[in-house]
Amino acid sequence: MSVDLTVSIINTNNRELLRNCLRSIFENTRRISLEVYVVDNACTDGSAGMVEGEFPQVRLIRNEQRLGFCANHNQVLRIGQGRYLCILNEDTEIMAEAFDRMVDFMDRHSQAGAAGPMLLNADGSFQSSFFDFPTLISEFLLQSRLGLLIYGPYYPGRPPEKSRQIAEADWVSGACLMARREAVEQVGLLDERFYVYSEETDWCYRIRSAGWKVYYVPDAKVIHLEGQAWKRLDDFRQSEHRAQRRVRVRKANLQFFLKHYSKPTGLALRLLLAAVSLVKSAFWAIVYLSGLTRRDRARLEAGSNWQVLKMAVTYTLPQGKVPGDARCA
Repeated sequence: MSVDLTVSIINTNNRELLRNCLRSIFENTRRISLEVYVVDNACTDGSAGMVEGEFPQVRLIRNEQRLGFCANHNQVLRIGQGRYLCILNEDTEIMAEAFDRMVDFMDRHSQAGAAGPMLLNADGSFQSSFFDFPTLISEFLLQSRLGLLIYGPYYPGRPPEKSRQIAEADWVSGACLMARREAVEQVGLLDERFYVYSEETDWCYRIRSAGWKVYYVPDAKVIHLEGQAWKRLDDFRQSEHRAQRRVRVRKANLQFFLKHYSKPTGLALRLLLAAVSLVKSAFWAIVYLSGLTRRDRARLEAGSNWQVLKMAVTYTLPQGKVPGDARCA
């Protein structure tokens, strides 16, 4: 029997965050029918046992080995029966009637192919939730940090004063993204070449390119505890995480450009990434040699920027059939 909403959650050793996420879903969803899947991404912290013991209504998929963001969610998107399909982070908490309101909005807007809620921090403060597609200018502003100086701390997202009303968006955050089944059947599942980052940008790009609209729905509110897992690490491991994240983000951005934009634009981004990374790598190498700050941090920063430079020069987008091209069940 069809349900209104299929929710897909990936969990990688975040048992307590997952427990709070699931509890919030069932406590705050009142008017729609839903099925909830948890993909246990080869966890070792007892998360699967917690789900089975405390949330027997949840459908559990156990991975024997860890997969990427898209490959994990696609396991659910292929079998989910909902009229709408939602990818949701385990570090989120659904506020009162958030899913009810999003489904109601999608039902009333037949051209809506996807939608996202207003995201909030743990203390209830605002978190940017919808964005424009990246351009060479926006990438330069981001990497040079000029965007923060010119447009404020929420760049490249919208600031609070421009996020109070329903709005069409280029793309919405994958922390909570609801898609219409018909749109997904038309454009396909998540592209598994995006291991992590930019996958929701790519999905929304394909949905919009197929003639659907993407909306930001601020009446639906979701708490997003962004980065809570790694913020518990010590200072060095946090620095290590940021360095690794930089490489993955830059690679995902380049993947998006190479997939959707012209060859000259992709080449221009390569040059931009290489130039900025070369300057930053040289700067941190000098800092390391001078001993002006902690050498372990300087080494990480120099190394990660050097990795970005090499990636910008050598990366090629895999050709052929895209993993995730298969449609829904």
